[in-house]
Amino acid sequence: MGARAAAAWLCACAAAWCAEIEGVVLENASGRAVARAQVTLERVGGGGESHSVLSDSRGRFAFRSLPGGAYLLSARRNGYATARYGQRKWDGAGTPVVLEQAAQFFAELRLQRLGAITGRVTDENGLGLAGHAVYAYRAGERPLRMVAAATTDDRGVYRLAGLAPGLYYLRTGARQLEDGRGLLPTFYGQTTSAAEARVAEVALDRDTGGIDIEPLPGKLGRLAGRVVGGPATVMLYSETGPREMPTGVDGSFVFDELAPGPYQLLALTTEGEKRAAWQKLHVAEGEAVTTLEAAGLPSLRVDCVEKSGRRVDAARTAVFLIREEPAAAAALTVRGGETVSLEPGEYRAAVSAPLDHFVAYVRLPRTATGPGRFEAPAGAMLEMTVILGARPGTITGRVVDEEGKPVAGAPVYLRPADPEMQRLMEGGAIGTVRPAGRVSVSRPGAGPLPIVQLVRDRAAERGGLGRGERRVGERGGR
Repeated sequence: MGARAAAAWLCACAAAWCAEIEGVVLENASGRAVARAQVTLERVGGGGESHSVLSDSRGRFAFRSLPGGAYLLSARRNGYATARYGQRKWDGAGTPVVLEQAAQFFAELRLQRLGAITGRVTDENGLGLAGHAVYAYRAGERPLRMVAAATTDDRGVYRLAGLAPGLYYLRTGARQLEDGRGLLPTFYGQTTSAAEARVAEVALDRDTGGIDIEPLPGKLGRLAGRVVGGPATVMLYSETGPREMPTGVDGSFVFDELAPGPYQLLALTTEGEKRAAWQKLHVAEGEAVTTLEAAGLPSLRVDCVEKSGRRVDAARTAVFLIREEPAAAAALTVRGGETVSLEPGEYRAAVSAPLDHFVAYVRLPRTATGPGRFEAPAGAMLEMTVILGARPGTITGRVVDEEGKPVAGAPVYLRPADPEMQRLMEGGAIGTVRPAGRVSVSRPGAGPLPIVQLVRDRAAERGGLGRGERRVGERGGR
């Protein structure tokens, strides 16, 4: 047998011992094939190794030449909730697919369309108001944060799409009509107060209709001001989202049609060295006037020390910063020992320690406003110190099904019971069940920790979760 023939024979033999996963992606409501869905296969215990393919015009996909093991399979497409094979709730984790050598497996993944809210915005005579802004907020969250926005069409009809299941507040934007009449931001339920507003319930694969609003009349405000320190872009933040405008040649700016309430101004210079100004203020009826004096960007230095006084490699510790006021979507990562410049605002901080340490506590900057939060005014030089413990605890356990059989590949989530530890760990830790059903979650700090097993648990299908609670010491726990 020649070398090429021998190589081909070996490849054929190897392929015969490899496993395969094939399947199809369907729309849940219609049963039609979903083309160009992104299908991802992740190997359990593979260090985050994953592969993705697009479904073809018939919704089909395939992963071939797979080694035996446990895999998590999911599909996603814009406008739909992510589908995970074996999940029992729309946002739940999936069930691992366990493959033996040379096994073939077929999976059907059904995508559920995200929910939507529809309705009309009308005037005092019940006629539709065209071009009127409508906003959606998650009910129960404080402060209110806009999750979707839409504008009414020529009939006064709006549609807010891409919403996850849950309860929502709906509110119109402020507006000045042609005759000078002002319309206040009005919640569904004909009120300007979120506490008195009605909620709309959203579910997958359906539109929630009939959410009509007639904006209440009222006087609107106006905000005029001036930026000192050079040409700038001025951003006005409120619960109805941001607005921005450049300053005039004299540094002036004006925002009209403002509902009475709290606002924040952020000015960033556009020429030369970057400078900024940030201000919180309340706008009432009539005109408000303010001045913003631009100063240097605030800076933050992050230091790391060990409780025992030993030196640590500070760069292995990361601090994640999210600007909450004014709201910003992207998070900033700062390594220990670094000094970074920030845009002015109020920030929320979370800390990630190296695997052989845990976060004991954090000394926030002098401008701290609460647990894990601090303000960064323009021109401020701030410092944050992370104190690390050197002997993190470890929790080990075993996950079984109703018949007492070990369950492989199930993620196990760990969340501190102590609110301060929740803030420091920011979301807890996660471990993965090994083939014998055993799990190990490392790196929690000392304190009580509830363990929540969310996958392959029949109790979850009935709305229950497998739970346990243990106190973890600094030297470790089981």
